[in-house]
Amino acid sequence: MKKWMVLALLAVVCVSVYWPHRNAQFILDDYYTVVRNPLIKNFFLYPNIWTSRLFDAHQASGYIKFGYYRPVLESSWVVDYHLFGLKTFGYQWINLLIHILNCFLIYILWGRLFGESNLALKASLLFAVLPSQEWVVRYVTGRADELSVSFALLALLFLYDVFRTGKKIGYVAVFIFWALAALTREVALSYLLLAFFIYRPGTINRFCLFWILIGLLPLVLIFSIIPKQGNILIWHVFYFASIGLCLWMAQLRWRVIVVLVLLFGAVSFYQGRFWTTEETLLRHTRSLEWWPRTVTSQQLLMKYDDDIPAINDLVLHADDPRIKAMWLRRLGLIYFIHHDLNTAQEYFSKALSVNASDVDALNSLAVVAHQENQEAESLNYLNRSFAINPYYPDTLRTLGIYYYIHQDFPQARLYLSHCLFFEPDNVQARQLLNLANKTN
Repeated sequence: MKKWMVLALLAVVCVSVYWPHRNAQFILDDYYTVVRNPLIKNFFLYPNIWTSRLFDAHQASGYIKFGYYRPVLESSWVVDYHLFGLKTFGYQWINLLIHILNCFLIYILWGRLFGESNLALKASLLFAVLPSQEWVVRYVTGRADELSVSFALLALLFLYDVFRTGKKIGYVAVFIFWALAALTREVALSYLLLAFFIYRPGTINRFCLFWILIGLLPLVLIFSIIPKQGNILIWHVFYFASIGLCLWMAQLRWRVIVVLVLLFGAVSFYQGRFWTTEETLLRHTRSLEWWPRTVTSQQLLMKYDDDIPAINDLVLHADDPRIKAMWLRRLGLIYFIHHDLNTAQEYFSKALSVNASDVDALNSLAVVAHQENQEAESLNYLNRSFAINPYYPDTLRTLGIYYYIHQDFPQARLYLSHCLFFEPDNVQARQLLNLANKTN
C-alpha cells in the first residue's frame, strides 16, 4: 500500500472508533488545565506559559498546586481555544488527529527499522484501537501523553536516519523533538534509552521487550500513588508502552489481527459513551474502581453527589487543609441548594477556619450574606477575598455583580472588565458588563 493509503485507512479506523460527541464536556483535570486556565485565553498572558506550572498557571487559575511543567502542552491548547472556545468536541478532534498521526509515525518507524510494511501496518492498526487509548484520545488533558509520543517518535525517526546516513546534522532535529517531548510530559526523558535499541534493534521480540520495559518505567515510579488515584487513571501510562506491545502482537497472522482490531475497536467504541459527561464517568468509575473513594471518584463526587455521610467521612479523613476545606464547601453548597442558609453558612465558615486563604469559601459566604440582606457583611467577605487574590475571576465577577446591584456602575465595569481579562468566556460577566456600559 502507498503511504497515503495507509494514512487514509488509519484515519478511517480511528475516526470510526473515537468520533467525538458534540455534547461532550470537559472532565476532571480539564477544569484546571483548560477551563480555568487564563494563559491560553489572553494574548498578553501567553509568555507566562513558559514560566508557570500546569495546574496553578496563574493566580487567576485558583490555588490547586501541582509541580508539572508542560509549556508545550499548554501552548497547544492556545490553538484549540481560539478555534473552538470552550467547546470540548473541538479539543477532542485535535486529540484524535494527533492519535492518527502517531499511528502513521509508528507505521513509518517500524517499516524503516524492520523493512516489513505488513508488520508495520498490523502494529499501527492494533495501536489505533487498543482499548487503553480511550483515556488519552477522549480526555483533553490526556493530550500530554499522545503529543509527547508524537515528538518522541519524530526524534526516533530522525535518529534512525542519522545512524543510517551518518549525517550528524540530524542530531539537531533529534534534540529539538526530544526537548519538545519532555516539555510536553516529563516522562518522555526516559524515552532517550531507546536510542541504544534504534542503533541495533536486534530481533523483534527483544526490541519489543525493551520498548515495553522503558515505556512502563514511569508506572514503576508512580506505582505507590496508583491505588489512591484509581485504576481508571493509570491507562494513560500504557500509551507509549503499548507501541511495543502492538509490534509484538503484529507478528500474528492477518486473520487474527483483523479479529483483534474488530474486538479492540468495539470495546473502545463502547467505552466512549462513558467519556461524554462527568456524570456518566462517575457511574463508570464506580463500576471499575476497587476502592470507591479514589481521587477520581472524589473529584466527581465533589460536584454531583449529595451523600452527606460519605462527604463527612471524607472531611474526617482529609489530611490536607485545602482538601478538607473543599469538602466542607461542598457540604455548604448542598445545604445552600436546599435553601438551608444557616447550615450552609456554618460549613462555609468551617472551610474558612480550616483554610484561611480559601477565596471560594469567602465568595460563598458573601453570597449567603447577600441572600440574608446583610450587604455590609457581603462586601466585607468579597474585599477579604480580593485582598487574598486580586486576580481570581470568581471574586472579580461577584464584586462586579455586587456593585451592579447597588448601581455603582463605574465600579461594576471595573471589576467585570478585570474578570473578562482573565476569563473572556465568562458569559455572565460579559452580559452584565454590556448592561453596565449602557447605563449612565
